[in-house]
Amino acid sequence: MHDYHAFRHAAIRYWERRRIIYNVALLPPSALIYMLTAGFSRAGDDYGWHPYYVLLLFLFSALGANICYTFAYALEFLFGSDDPASRWLRLGRSTAFASGLAFAILLAAVGGKNIALMEFYLR
Repeated sequence: MHDYHAFRHAAIRYWERRRIIYNVALLPPSALIYMLTAGFSRAGDDYGWHPYYVLLLFLFSALGANICYTFAYALEFLFGSDDPASRWLRLGRSTAFASGLAFAILLAAVGGKNIALMEFYLR
């Protein structure tokens, strides 16, 4: 007999525990690329920094990243199984998390660059 209620709770517990790791892993690349791009684009300019504008843009980016993270549940319920010998439970979840995290880090770096350029060009 399949226990879908327990499977659903185990899947939610698995992905929500990793959401913290996901969010923390996206902070350094986005902040580093933002600081580098902002530093190069403002070199020599007498320029006022808008911290609330930048913070708002980073918050919107974080919201978008967390919305994208919820697509992991689609993978879970498409490929998941409550069978302990399932390949998804042994290898699929961790592979999906690692590849999604790598792609998200790339997008976070691009987002940090775009936030710095938006701040510079929209002044």
